[in-house]
Amino acid sequence: MSIISLRVNDEEKEVLENAAKFYRCSMSALIKRLTFEKLEDEYDMKVAEEYIKEKEAGTLETRPIQELCKEVGIDWDSL
Repeated sequence: MSIISLRVNDEEKEVLENAAKFYRCSMSALIKRLTFEKLEDEYDMKVAEEYIKEKEAGTLETRPIQELCKEVGIDWDSL
């Protein structure tokens, strides 16, 4: 396991400590949780922006969900 050091001023530390208490976790867990949530949100936004751009340009390719289910081995009719 790796350790990452983060420098914060006293006010930032207090905010993080209070947030950690609120979420009932350590500051380390809080920072990790918030970091990964932010990364996931930004990735989702990028995917959505690409979808909108392709749809507006008329280059978006779609296919029926049944086709995807067949590809991954799911019996659509049993859903």
